[in-house]
Amino acid sequence: MQQDFDIATLELLDAAVAEIRQHANNKVYYLEGTLGAGKTAFVRSWLRQAGYPGAVQSPTYALMHEYYIGQHTIIHADLYRLATVDELLYLDVRDWETRATYIFIEWAQNGGDLLPKADVICQFSYQGGCRTLSVTDVSCGKSHY
Repeated sequence: MQQDFDIATLELLDAAVAEIRQHANNKVYYLEGTLGAGKTAFVRSWLRQAGYPGAVQSPTYALMHEYYIGQHTIIHADLYRLATVDELLYLDVRDWETRATYIFIEWAQNGGDLLPKADVICQFSYQGGCRTLSVTDVSCGKSHY
């Protein structure tokens, strides 16, 4: 099932994230869209709403950041600059699902078969001054939206 959100402002993005977090039974989120479309802003809003007090930076150069909120671990990966899929092995990609409560992956198409499968695909678009977010739950028969 799919739901679309207007995310033209940070306030609207925050409201969309709050709505999505209400159905946060899913674990792996693929974040798709062009550079600057709002993928990292989405994760920043998610973490802030979950109670993370620190700065949230784009993992473009580090490829991955981990955040800790109580007993929860959140992984935010950005695979835009990934040179080869094998680089993911150095990031312990095979352990992501067992050690993280939530996993957000930007540019997942660059990760090949090593990545955990998406439960939710978030498609960010920016056209004609309009920013939108389409959220599709692709997990096994679950429908939250």
